[in-house]
Amino acid sequence: MSGAFLALWNNYPSAMTEEYEAWHTFEHVPERLTTPGMLRARRYASFLEPENRYFTLYELTDLRTIEHPAYMDLVKNPTVWSAKMRRHFSNVLRIPANKLASGGRGIGRSTLVQAYSVKRTRAENAGLQLARKLSDMVASGTLLSFIIGLAEPNQPYEVFAQDAETDDTTYNVVVIADGLCRETLESAHASISETALDLLRPCKSLRDELFDLVVAYPDNSLLSDRTAVAASSQLTRRFES
Repeated sequence: MSGAFLALWNNYPSAMTEEYEAWHTFEHVPERLTTPGMLRARRYASFLEPENRYFTLYELTDLRTIEHPAYMDLVKNPTVWSAKMRRHFSNVLRIPANKLASGGRGIGRSTLVQAYSVKRTRAENAGLQLARKLSDMVASGTLLSFIIGLAEPNQPYEVFAQDAETDDTTYNVVVIADGLCRETLESAHASISETALDLLRPCKSLRDELFDLVVAYPDNSLLSDRTAVAASSQLTRRFES
């Protein structure tokens, strides 16, 4: 059962879209899913010029998952391809969060992802109030599902400098709302944002964007050995410069 999640936002040059999609789909995420406690994953995108915007969500048993030696090995010892791809990331925000509330069922074609910096004294209660409002939207058919997470701010990550540093007297509140289609979420976007701002009273808005689903891994039934899921030489040769 998922009690936590890892949310990641990043930009990437649109000129490298084909390579990024191949690397992330066939090597990067499968590697991560070999970590014990890494349950499921999905990647969303907004394809733009000159940089694409991505959101990747990993569902975790708990936050100890990203402290596991298997995960730390992936972070500290990237493959040759991963080391190459890391050089082109920008606008990175990484938030490991405990799941505060969730509701609904299913994964939609689009998702609205928001992240806020909220005073510690109100973050949890306000997040639960927001969950009740989103549950009403699930009941009405506006949303398929949602997840709200609560996280310590500015958590260290040695791979990338973190975007949007926030005050240590706050928590990060992450809101992930899935809809059946983009048009439905676009119509609900203003209402969700207004409700979130009213209840959370954030010190800062870190992210607020709609993404479309690219690929989902429904479970971690992949092999447990990272070497067994490394991309083939046939695939990597396509992108040799």
